[in-house]
Amino acid sequence: MSVLEEHFRSADVGEAEEYIGRSYGKVQLDADDLVFDESSMGDERFDLRRLHVGGGYRASCDLEAVIVVQSADRYEWEVGGVRGTAHAPVLFQPGTLHCRLQDARVRVVALPVHELTSVARTVYNDDTLTLSFAGPSASSRSLSAVWQSAAAMAFDAQPLLANDLVRASVFRSLAVSTLEAFAVVDDARVRRETVEQQQNAYRAAVAFLEDHASLPITIDDAAAAAGVGSAALARAFQTHSLAGRTPAEHLSAVRLDAAHADLVRSPIGGSATVGGIAARWGFTEDAFIRRHLQAYGITPGELLGL
Repeated sequence: MSVLEEHFRSADVGEAEEYIGRSYGKVQLDADDLVFDESSMGDERFDLRRLHVGGGYRASCDLEAVIVVQSADRYEWEVGGVRGTAHAPVLFQPGTLHCRLQDARVRVVALPVHELTSVARTVYNDDTLTLSFAGPSASSRSLSAVWQSAAAMAFDAQPLLANDLVRASVFRSLAVSTLEAFAVVDDARVRRETVEQQQNAYRAAVAFLEDHASLPITIDDAAAAAGVGSAALARAFQTHSLAGRTPAEHLSAVRLDAAHADLVRSPIGGSATVGGIAARWGFTEDAFIRRHLQAYGITPGELLGL
C-alpha cells in the first residue's frame, strides 16, 4: 500500500468543482472570487486534507466517504435540515452535505466507509455490523477533545507518512478515535469472554505481534489473528499481560527491542544511522532516542559510536 499525496490550487471555479467532485463526490459549486488551495496525504484507508479557501463558495456535495471536518473560521454546514459550524469537529456520513465557506482554513479527515466499517466490525466483534452514526456531533466535549488530539497527532505526523508503519498507526488511531467520539448506532453491546478464551487470545496475539513486528500491522490485525475483537483483545491484555501493557504498548516494545538488536549488530563507525534504524521500526528519531534511553540506559548514538 503506497502513500498518496496531492496538492491542488486554482482560482477557476470549474477546475475547483472538478477537483472537489473527484475528492469528495458529486458537487455543485457556487463561488465568488474563489481561490481554492488543498493539500492531501494518506493512502487507500484514510486521507488528511488541509484546505485554504480565499474568498467564498457554497457547495452541495454527495459525499462518498465518512469525513470529519474542523475549522476555526467560517465553515457553515447543513445536513437533513440540521445546521451548524465546524468550530468543534463535526462528522458527515455519505449523503448530501450543503456547506458554505468564507476565507477559511479547514482540516478534513476522510475515511472510506468500507475501511471504517472493517475497523468497527473488529472493534465490536460483529461481522454483520452496518456502520451508521447517530449524528454529526461528538458524544461529549471530552470525546471531542480525544478526537482532536488524535487528529492533531496525525497531521503532525504527515512528514513521516511515507513510512508504512507510521501510516498504519495513524489510520488505526483516527479510525478508533472516530468510532469512540461519534456515537455509532446500536454500539451498546456487552461481550464476555471466558478465562480460557482470554488466555488463548492473549497468547495468539502476542505471537502474531512478535512474528510480524517488522510489517505495517495494526492491533486490529492482531485481534483478527487471535479470533477476537479489539475490545476483547484489550481486556485479554489487561488481564494477562504481566507487564501491564496494552496491545499497542506490547507492539511498540517489541519494535523497540528489534531496533535495539539492530543497533547492537551494527558495527561501530559503520553506515547505520540512528534515524535509519528508527524509521525502519516505525519510530521518529527523537522518540526512538528517548524510548531507548529509558529502556536501556544508553542512547542509540552511543551504541553506534556516534
